[in-house]
Amino acid sequence: MKPIKLFVSAAVTVAALAAFAAAPPLTVDKKAPLLLDDAPAAKAVPALPRLICYDCHGNFRDEPFSLTHAKNKVTCVTCHGDSSAHASDEGNITPPEMMYPRDAIAKKCKGCHEEHAAPPAAMAARQKERGLEKTDAKSLVCTDCHGKHRMNVRAIHWDKTTGKLLGGAKKRSE
Repeated sequence: MKPIKLFVSAAVTVAALAAFAAAPPLTVDKKAPLLLDDAPAAKAVPALPRLICYDCHGNFRDEPFSLTHAKNKVTCVTCHGDSSAHASDEGNITPPEMMYPRDAIAKKCKGCHEEHAAPPAAMAARQKERGLEKTDAKSLVCTDCHGKHRMNVRAIHWDKTTGKLLGGAKKRSE
């Protein structure tokens, strides 16, 4: 670098530092009202450590079930395992590490949510009131009422107990 450019660069840096030093310090007005009634600029999605899940499972990005859990630091990985092989399988034949058949959903949920405030009969009555299909208390599972934690369109099906590929994708021959 030529000496003249170095001198100009140093002069600009010194001037910028002087202006910064002369500026008044930032202060927080603790008496200012919180504007809670203002709508947020955009819908905030919690930062999740495993956003790769959303590459294929984008319908869960704004799903209330997923958002509520994410706010409490319960992520996809918490319930479905790391599932690295699943996430990196472009052929989409590798299942997630953990899946839950219908009869295992309540047991998984009860691992964190020990009690449910509504008795089964009340839940079934509410389902019937909403015009939903499942109105028998014995057939209801947590995700029938809490979120729509299912893929909107399934391109592939696995046995959720064994992880065996049932259909919808062809295994590539190398």
